[in-house]
Amino acid sequence: MVAQLLALGLLAVAGTVAQIEATYDYIVVGSGPGGAPLAANLARAGYPTLLLEAGDDLGNNKNYSDMMNFNLAANDDKSRWDFFVSHSSDEEREAKYERTTWRKPDGSFYVGLDPPEGSERLGIYYPRSATLGGCAMHNGGVCALPSDDDWDAIAESTGDDSWLAKNMRQYFTRIETAQYVEPGTPGHGYTGYLNLTISDPTFMKQASDVQEIAGNIIKEVGGDVTRDINAPDPDRDQTTGVFGLASHADPNGHRVGSNTRIRATLDDPAKYPLTVQLQSLVTKVLFSKTKIPTAIGVEVMRGRSLYQADPRFNGTRGRISRIYAKREVIVAGGAFNTPQILKLSGIGPAKELKKFKIPVIKDLPGVGEKLADNYEGGMLALASKPLNGTAAGPIAVLLKTPTARKNRNIYGWCKSFAFEGFWPGFPEDYGPTEYECAFVHMNPRSQAGYVRLRSSDPQEPPEINFNFFSEGEDEDLTEMLDAAKIFRKAITAKGAPVGPWNEKHPCPGVNQKCTDAAQKEFLKLQTYSHHAASTAGIGPADDKMAVLDSKFRVHGVKNLRVVDASAFPTVPGAFPVCPVFMIAEKASDDILKDARAGSSS
Repeated sequence: MVAQLLALGLLAVAGTVAQIEATYDYIVVGSGPGGAPLAANLARAGYPTLLLEAGDDLGNNKNYSDMMNFNLAANDDKSRWDFFVSHSSDEEREAKYERTTWRKPDGSFYVGLDPPEGSERLGIYYPRSATLGGCAMHNGGVCALPSDDDWDAIAESTGDDSWLAKNMRQYFTRIETAQYVEPGTPGHGYTGYLNLTISDPTFMKQASDVQEIAGNIIKEVGGDVTRDINAPDPDRDQTTGVFGLASHADPNGHRVGSNTRIRATLDDPAKYPLTVQLQSLVTKVLFSKTKIPTAIGVEVMRGRSLYQADPRFNGTRGRISRIYAKREVIVAGGAFNTPQILKLSGIGPAKELKKFKIPVIKDLPGVGEKLADNYEGGMLALASKPLNGTAAGPIAVLLKTPTARKNRNIYGWCKSFAFEGFWPGFPEDYGPTEYECAFVHMNPRSQAGYVRLRSSDPQEPPEINFNFFSEGEDEDLTEMLDAAKIFRKAITAKGAPVGPWNEKHPCPGVNQKCTDAAQKEFLKLQTYSHHAASTAGIGPADDKMAVLDSKFRVHGVKNLRVVDASAFPTVPGAFPVCPVFMIAEKASDDILKDARAGSSS
């Protein structure tokens, strides 16, 4: 594997390479939790497969390989792609986001609401990861399966029963090596590439401030720090309380997933026909000039840090090469870059494409639309003295607040830490007195965001607006506030000398009596997110906003699929990484079935 990657690296040092033309059976664009396992599976089935990644391989860098360093990974300019997004089109509202990022005249960042004179407002920071393994290399690694309804809704809309939750479970057990339940526990796998572990629960056996706070949370909501969060119980989506927080890390805390799956495939003595090319920015998909447009390859720009979101970008334009696929092209660039690639290729809303003089291959109005994300917030407070026991890992808390529509609607994670969203240099360290229950509000009622081109330049990031709270504002904010109140009651139950607590948000101060309206306003203005999805959603052909069919095939063209978080019609549960690993397996089955049948997609 090292030789394969090094060979490419030597070619790419100068920032450009000679034009190369090659042909593979499959070309996979993007090496995240969708693209990497898919490429590995196709190669392991014997099909020559090319995996293209714009970044480098950082799998041996401890910032990435050790899960506990995920904040360092997300801040590392070796992999960062710095996107700056909007939460609405209301400039007055946007101006109140406390962690707004600005570019100072000297080129450095300022974060806040009072920037130095001459600073340029960039927006709300939303980092993505350009490295072998994608965003599964800088995330917190949380693996929580979505509700059954999230899967069943896809089956219902498409008429494809393979999407039913009872049928999707097989993909979870296929990829999993469960190391937090007893061997043989039903509904889990034990031979997959994805090790799943939970935070060490033994802290609950040792008296400490953090142990007592966790105990108070359990008293308030029920549960246990070892409870299986991914158990296939019939009433799972109604079951609330404390659970073990499962993550895709091995028992030594090493990150496993997309990067390790690729490395294992390249290192395997079977010498599977997998080629990985790094520092390769895909600029568009190539199509044949046939009655039904057929994907035949990709155009690639070669070189390091070619995308303007890369903090190391210096204006370089790499040399263009074209690579061809005998069978299919699969785009797995994520919820921001997949729609950009599709549009640059001529797949998307015709009006938008014509604006930038991009020839229209297929008018698909849904490409880049219906951008979805969960809302995130937290109840953060500072104790009156330094807490002891702070080395304890996070516990997971699932809630169903009083006005939840059907299923559990809040996923919280609680420990001595502070997590308040993203900005350059995040998080803020409040010291040894900090304790927070951060939370994700699942299945928000609004899904009105978009990813739209700024130009036809493949190096320029798109315009991204989530349009949060466009619908169901009060209902969603009520559910978020109810979660904050539950966590507040549990945390502040720990009295003197730990209390009284100085709350940072959503009701700042000591023993303050904030109104519900004031707390909702805070939550609305300071909501953050990092689980973007649904910009190339699956749906029936008669839905004009659907981009893919149930087999991940792009409507109206041949030999082109999308396999990443953008394919989900809505955000799958609280954290999409494991659902994306699962759909990579499903897509592998679909593609290989077509290949073995000799059919074209």
